[in-house]
Amino acid sequence: MAEAWEGPPKQGLYDPQFEKEACGVGFIASIEGRRSHKIVRDAHRLAISMNHRGACACDNDTGDGAGVLTAIPHDFYYAKLKDEQNVQLPEFGRYASGIFFLDKLHHQESETKFAALAEELDVSVLAWRTVPTNNSSIGAVAKNSEPFMRQVFVTTKTSVPEEELDKRFFVLRKRASHTIPAPGKRFYICSLSRRTIVYKGQLTSDQLWVYFPDLLDPMYDTYLALVHTRFSTNTFPSWERAHPLRILAHNGEINTLRGNVNLMKAREGVMKNDDFGDKLKALYPVVEPNLSDSGSADCVLEFLVHAGNRKLPEAVMTMVPEAWQNDPTMSEEKRDYYHWAACVMEPWDGPALISFTDGRFIGAILDRNGLRPSRFYLTKDNILIMASEVGVYDVDPSEVILKSRLKPGRMLLIDTQEKSFIQDVELKQQIARSRPHSEWLKEQISMEELRKAHLDAGRPARAKYESSGLGDKRLPLYGYSTETIHMLLLPMINNKKEALGSMGNDIPLACLSNFAPLLYEYFKQLFAQVTNPPIDPFREKIVISLQCPVGPEGNILVPSSKQVHRLWLKHPVISISDLEILKQTTHRNWSTHVIDITYPVSEGVAGFINKLKSICDEADEAAQKHQIIILSDRAAGKDRIPLSMLLALGAIHHHLIESRNRMKVALVLETGEAREVHHICVLLGYGADAICPYLALELAASLRDQGVLDTNLTDEVIYQNYAQAMFTGITKVMAKMGISTLQSYKAAQIFEAVGLAEDVIERAFKGTPSRLGGVTLELLAAEALERHQIAFRPGPDLLILRDAGRYHWRAGGEKHLNEPGSIASLQESAVNKNKTAYERFRESTMESIRNCMLRGRLDLRTLDQPLSLDEVEPASEIVKRFATGAMSFGSISLEAHQTLAIAMNKVGGKSNTGEGGEDPERYLDAQKRSSIKQVASGRFGVTSSYLAHSDDLQIKMAQGAKPGEGGELPGYKVSEDIAKTRHSVAGVGLISPPPHHDIYSIEDLAELIYDLKCANPQARISVKLVSEVGVGVVASGVAKGKAEHIVVSGHDGGTGASSWTGIKNAGLPWELGIAETHQVLVLNNLRSRIVLQADGNIRTGFDVVVAAILGADEIGFSTAPLIVMGCTMMRKCHLNTCPVGIATQDPILRKKFTGQPEHVVNYLFMLAEEVREHMANLGVRTFQELVGRTDLLKVVDNGSQKAKMLNLNLILQNALHMRPGVNIKGGSIPQDFQLEQRSDNILIEKAKPIIDGTEKTLDIEMKICNEERAFASTLSYHISCKYQEDGLPDDRHINIKLTGSAGQSFCAFMVKGVTVTLEGDANDYVGKGLSGGTIIIYPPKNSPFESHLNVIVGNVCLYGATSGRAYMRGIASERFAVRNSGAIAVVEGVGDHGCEYMTGGIILILGLTGRNFAAGMSGGIAYVWDIDGKFSTKCNPEMVELCKLEDKDDVDLVKQLLKEFQELTGSIVAQQLIDEFDNRRKEFVKVFPYEYQRALKQKAQENSVEKPVQNHEPKILDIEDTLGDAHEAKKIERVLDKTRGFMKYPRETSVYRPAEKRMKDWDEIYNFPHVRKGLRIQAARCMDCGVPFCQSNTHGCPLGNIIPKWNFLIFQNQWRQALNQLLQTNNFPEFTGRVCPAPCEGACVLGISEPSVTIKNIECSIIDHAFENGWIVPQIPAVRTEKRIAVVGSGPAGLACAHQLNKAGHLVTVFERNDRIGGLLQYGIPTMKLSKTVVQRRVDLLAAEGITFKTNVNVGKDISAKELSEEYDAVVLTTGATWPRDLPLPGRQLDGIHFAMEFLESWQKKQLGANHEGPHAKDKHVIVIGGGDTGCDCIATSLRQGAASITTFEILPEPGTKRSADNPWPQWPRVFRVDYGHEEVKVRFGSDPRVFSIMTQEFLDDGKGHVSGVKTVNVEWTKDDTGRWQMNQVPGSEKVFKADLVLLAMGFLGPERAIGDQLELTLDARSNFSTKDYKTNVSNVFAAGDCRRGQSLVVWAISEGRQAARAVDEYLTNAPSRLPGPGGIVEPSFQAVPCPV
Repeated sequence: MAEAWEGPPKQGLYDPQFEKEACGVGFIASIEGRRSHKIVRDAHRLAISMNHRGACACDNDTGDGAGVLTAIPHDFYYAKLKDEQNVQLPEFGRYASGIFFLDKLHHQESETKFAALAEELDVSVLAWRTVPTNNSSIGAVAKNSEPFMRQVFVTTKTSVPEEELDKRFFVLRKRASHTIPAPGKRFYICSLSRRTIVYKGQLTSDQLWVYFPDLLDPMYDTYLALVHTRFSTNTFPSWERAHPLRILAHNGEINTLRGNVNLMKAREGVMKNDDFGDKLKALYPVVEPNLSDSGSADCVLEFLVHAGNRKLPEAVMTMVPEAWQNDPTMSEEKRDYYHWAACVMEPWDGPALISFTDGRFIGAILDRNGLRPSRFYLTKDNILIMASEVGVYDVDPSEVILKSRLKPGRMLLIDTQEKSFIQDVELKQQIARSRPHSEWLKEQISMEELRKAHLDAGRPARAKYESSGLGDKRLPLYGYSTETIHMLLLPMINNKKEALGSMGNDIPLACLSNFAPLLYEYFKQLFAQVTNPPIDPFREKIVISLQCPVGPEGNILVPSSKQVHRLWLKHPVISISDLEILKQTTHRNWSTHVIDITYPVSEGVAGFINKLKSICDEADEAAQKHQIIILSDRAAGKDRIPLSMLLALGAIHHHLIESRNRMKVALVLETGEAREVHHICVLLGYGADAICPYLALELAASLRDQGVLDTNLTDEVIYQNYAQAMFTGITKVMAKMGISTLQSYKAAQIFEAVGLAEDVIERAFKGTPSRLGGVTLELLAAEALERHQIAFRPGPDLLILRDAGRYHWRAGGEKHLNEPGSIASLQESAVNKNKTAYERFRESTMESIRNCMLRGRLDLRTLDQPLSLDEVEPASEIVKRFATGAMSFGSISLEAHQTLAIAMNKVGGKSNTGEGGEDPERYLDAQKRSSIKQVASGRFGVTSSYLAHSDDLQIKMAQGAKPGEGGELPGYKVSEDIAKTRHSVAGVGLISPPPHHDIYSIEDLAELIYDLKCANPQARISVKLVSEVGVGVVASGVAKGKAEHIVVSGHDGGTGASSWTGIKNAGLPWELGIAETHQVLVLNNLRSRIVLQADGNIRTGFDVVVAAILGADEIGFSTAPLIVMGCTMMRKCHLNTCPVGIATQDPILRKKFTGQPEHVVNYLFMLAEEVREHMANLGVRTFQELVGRTDLLKVVDNGSQKAKMLNLNLILQNALHMRPGVNIKGGSIPQDFQLEQRSDNILIEKAKPIIDGTEKTLDIEMKICNEERAFASTLSYHISCKYQEDGLPDDRHINIKLTGSAGQSFCAFMVKGVTVTLEGDANDYVGKGLSGGTIIIYPPKNSPFESHLNVIVGNVCLYGATSGRAYMRGIASERFAVRNSGAIAVVEGVGDHGCEYMTGGIILILGLTGRNFAAGMSGGIAYVWDIDGKFSTKCNPEMVELCKLEDKDDVDLVKQLLKEFQELTGSIVAQQLIDEFDNRRKEFVKVFPYEYQRALKQKAQENSVEKPVQNHEPKILDIEDTLGDAHEAKKIERVLDKTRGFMKYPRETSVYRPAEKRMKDWDEIYNFPHVRKGLRIQAARCMDCGVPFCQSNTHGCPLGNIIPKWNFLIFQNQWRQALNQLLQTNNFPEFTGRVCPAPCEGACVLGISEPSVTIKNIECSIIDHAFENGWIVPQIPAVRTEKRIAVVGSGPAGLACAHQLNKAGHLVTVFERNDRIGGLLQYGIPTMKLSKTVVQRRVDLLAAEGITFKTNVNVGKDISAKELSEEYDAVVLTTGATWPRDLPLPGRQLDGIHFAMEFLESWQKKQLGANHEGPHAKDKHVIVIGGGDTGCDCIATSLRQGAASITTFEILPEPGTKRSADNPWPQWPRVFRVDYGHEEVKVRFGSDPRVFSIMTQEFLDDGKGHVSGVKTVNVEWTKDDTGRWQMNQVPGSEKVFKADLVLLAMGFLGPERAIGDQLELTLDARSNFSTKDYKTNVSNVFAAGDCRRGQSLVVWAISEGRQAARAVDEYLTNAPSRLPGPGGIVEPSFQAVPCPV
């Protein structure tokens, strides 16, 4: 049980280590060190002015913590102790004092122990004093845990120097903190210092001063005071965690903490200090356990000051360095200092404002990216005030001589001893010059130096590459797949960046995957959200660096040149050549030890575990003698298995930390395993110093040699391109966590493991959260063995790299949630309101959920007797809890966006605008508006009116598919409509930055929540988070920030575009996020304030119910509604080529959109009905009753062994058991925003006549203070409600004149017609979202300073402004006019990152700018007065051109703005520029974005010449029509467009030879040469779908042919590779390519709206080409098993089965009753369709491979089937369905009536030379009854035989030319088709032979027993009441058709009976052989093909034969078969290892 003063322990998914905090911080100091009580009073005022930056617990009167640090009030304490205890204190500075938090029970014991420790250090305790407190005003939560406070006074017994005094007291505090605390005894020292004292507690800023009466005593004086207000994410008591700490107060978050703390521990092995000697160890661990990030930093800072020979300012600089690596403006000596310091310690990285003091120095430093506000004033009487805000200190403006701010990475310092105020430049110059750092740096080692030494030693310059290629055995060993190579590796080398993907991640988590994923896949990247911001690694790369020192670290405590004796690496990914250099180096006495991490295969699982241990011992030993350890898996091969490099690294890294040897060596990896960005990041995160991914580089070199990559690429260029792609990828991953240097990211373990057992974590990844348990070391070993087996003992039929389909769905591969069957059923159910289809969808989706999702491991605890559905809440109420996801207009088309909105408005749910804004036409239309308006980092179209017309305002903190990343809408996607909605310019790209700017900390998010509430008091404020470990803690902070609604998204959500790294490896399932959030909100008693929504790939009613049970009140859907509207999961959203018009802006493609609101409504209601059924089964009547009822869930006990290892108990913890009695009804307690206290209420009252139109002008004068936030936002809301986007009419004005310091978000979203003038200054976010208003700010008229040198407004002003004007006389801080899209502003200087992401508007800057100006600026114009001529060094040139101010329009505009600015603000600078304009004009620079220039030019052209705009690419002629000459043809070949080929090139239709020619011969009908010519064009039409329906056996190819892959390879002219892909799934493509009706083409996605891709022709060409080139040769098995198998029947199923079994080494005999092998292929298909030489060619090949064929043997007749089964080890029946369907009508016995097969077979035999007379059609009137392929073959054969006439009867009606409603895609299209036979008859006889809707009644006799005619009647088809089709005869339509020959082609009923009877086989309902997994009821008899599944296609027969062969193989070997399963994939087969559960 936790003590009252401790927070709750780790429980459920709550873990206190993820608690976060943010704060308001400030200090006041007298530079001269002059003491006064006024400083205490001013500090009091400062603290309460920042109250809004803190937060309160659920009781609203317990603060998160507040405190004050002052100088020791010596006179006050002297008097107190003299009076109360008669103790006389020594003089100030000779004693130390501090306040302790104790408990009353044990305080005396603790004090005694402390005194004893003091004695050991020759220190005596002078006195203990009980600190007076008054707890009458503090909150209940705080009171429960209030400490007993005692103050100690200590001094040394003998006189010692001051520095020694400090050390003594430091050691005393440190040792006391280490030794005195014990369970149940409270002991915490706030501080122990001879200069300062800390008063703090769990209080609000107001309570602090009442609680400690000492502070109010007039005698209490000080010369400095540091105050702090805490905003924690939890509501748990923590008096201890309040700030200030001992020497610092911190506002921010340290993202790299885990690494910093681990490395500090590791440094204990190399730290020494002569003053402390052996006693140094008593100070370890430097970082005390269980501290916050601030507490840890405080410990290290204190240690560096007292033990590290550094003054406080330098120690701070070491821990928080500036961004020195990429700053051209930094001085050389400062850069050298930082370079030296980087070799000493890695940065403690993260957003931070750190205030620090030791009593002499007091100062502050800002993080390198300036992500916290810090403003300071300097007054005439030498008082400096620094705080997070201005307006916190009352002072006459005339007394202020400087108003400034801290810049990123800069420091300010006061030295009260020297009585000086030192600014950053001077201070750092002093420190940089204090030691010869530049000299020392010359001793540093560089890679260039090592390369030179290598060559000088006569070693080879180029490393030897091992040959690789797609057949390299190492690829499967390390889990490579063709997808890895084509989708990830090649784009990195070709484009120097990672490939993009879209539509999220829907495959199983690694812990649920059966395909032996690599260990990296178990790790999910963490990302910043809410408590700190991710950063933009591209636009802000000025702060990003991958440079690192590696190798032995010197002693940090003694600054010297030894610290730089390290290797400085510029990139962590090194080339093979550089690795060889490191291996062999002896330079400067360095040496390297290589550890082989492979072990013998023969040792199995035990070898894996032993090796893991032995390499740790080896590393320990090597660390004593060598400087570099290389872990290598190079030795892996046939007999040796590698450990996972990640596991080996983690184990060694942690082992070396524990043995304190880690800092003595560099860990370098030589790995074949790592190749992706994520792999490299995980290795770096767990301690790698450098990585050589040799296999990726060797493979790329080999692919270049083979021509797959550009043959001009050298090895060096390949490495450079790959390294550049890695650079981009790694920085992106670091940046999403807000980390900017690799040095800090390294070893920081910024990951969560999902599904790894504790033994794995403890062994290698200590400190990494893994909340579900899972896979053990044994199972990882088994998976490694599995990969080794696939590589070196592959199955007998593995032609290609195993590709399980981790990115795109693949038949037989990794399961996906979005698979073809589910998508098709969902669309059919929603479009046709078809409940049966919905059931199919539910079944297939539930199977996917069971395989892929965490929730699939759960089941519902249902009642035996369910409730009646009548008792359950109706569907119409449930759907109101549904919302669609945030998809912006821009990422999806207007049509799709609007359809969703209409649907959700119909059902009473909510749709979401996404971040792309919403047009007024829509948001004012009740039917089309989106209820949820998103406010994201892009701020697109976020105006006052947009906000005012909203039900929910959602702040997007992260996106499920790519948390921590921004996005980009490229210019070509930005249409006029999008530009208008987003307030930008068409054709100009729009960047969405990572969530940043005004949401970079929790108190900033709280501010934005407040702003939005002010901008629309009626709206519910929502915050969107993404599931990750600690999301519950963050959500609880968000709830305290007053959000009313929280969305927790899963990692698997969709996205328009992101790198695959982000899609696959960041974020967690929503099941964990929702459960954690619900639990933590309940634990904090905040659940009732929040409505919680789950979001992320939610599909079925089961998903909805699970989400509710885990804690969700509402459910979000995104992907499912898109699928309902037609999405097929192409995963091509990022290419603008969505073929169904959803994720595209292409006008041609948008026309293909067919979705309707009704479809979405149908789906939601079917879903709600399913939810109701589940509720009834659970015994729950209302949805609300489900919420949090985890007792209704249980873990399923089936599933794979891996899945069973997961422990879901933490998810299933009932939150109400963690904190009983809490209200958990979401939203039942409203958040209190205290809006009634706003001065806007006065404004609104006064402005009513203006708004109503009764008055024209209103003038108001008021005072304002910093606690008045979002001034004028609510006034603007009222105006927007009435006038929408227009603001006030032109003739009406509201003028407001203010004096004072304005609070945050001053004039946010202010509308046209309102002008606010402020005399004073303002804080952050002035004019945020400005919507037409005018803001004028100037300093107080009596201020003595010059405005252009002083800061007047804070950070991020005019963020997202869309219109309006702003005039600010003074400097604006960082990030001015970010994302401005229309406002005009003038200012006298700006900080870093000015005009970032700007897309419109005009900015005039009359002064200096900070660094990185105009980064990401794609529109608008900035004019900068370049005073010092250095502007170009501070501007980011990537997107803008710097022009001179010459154009007349520009000159006029600048003059006009100067004039306005001068008149409105009295600016002296403006006046000077006006006076000297002609001379000064040349000093102005025009910053003009390239994209904007292009768009303006285009617009000008369009205006001058009215012409139709072509928004799409021009249509290209069919290749056949363009072949002018060979040269032209070659040109076109080169420029073929694969991405948009489906839009550009028509389908090849003329695949047959001309009918008039072919009908005269028996040659094959195909026009092979013509087809071959256009093959690449046809391949270019294939879209490489994310879900290729063509290979799905639900509707497409039963073989799972890898169609997109071989189409792509043909496009690339890679015929050999294409052949392997084809033969991996299909034994006989030469048959299927000719005779298959191509269900794959019927299911092709392109076929939804155009002719589908030509698949069959390409297939046929590949195999024919292979035969022609002699590539197809007999493959004789190397080993024979001697097992004998009989295959009965030699049709396609029999041949395929025989082929596969022969490959497996069995002895196969095929029995055929006919005289030739081939069955149907030989005699059932006419020779012009399938040449018999083609059949014979294959039969001969099979015979050559060892298959025995026996013809003319009729099993069941000539030989008994029973004998066969006894003689052979196994028998496979592939006899086909040969029992034809008859037509028993009058006259059936007449001659001339034959079964079709009889007719075709007899003719084939005759053609092949047999003496065989059968029916013949010459000169006869032929009637064919029945359609289909057989009917067509009869027509064509009869025609060639010379029939007099040919007619075909079909009983069904004539199909339409398009699909009917009941035949949706991707079902086989029942449309009118003209096949080869029909076309020939039409050419010969002039009309199509088919007669539809006709029924045969009787065969007529010619009187001689021969048929002479057929009597028929027409029929008509109608639907009855139940929807079934009924057939009725049409009276009077009888007709007789003349006939001499009648052919019955009506299909087959099943197999013939003889064999079945002899073997006593069971038959199914359709008279086929009944089987289970191909096995009949006789143990060794199997069946496959039509005899088992009924009449079917050749492809089905081959598929059946292949899979039956696997079943036979498993039966014979009694082990999993190594033959490929469905889709040609060898299924995983690792042997089970003992389950630990």
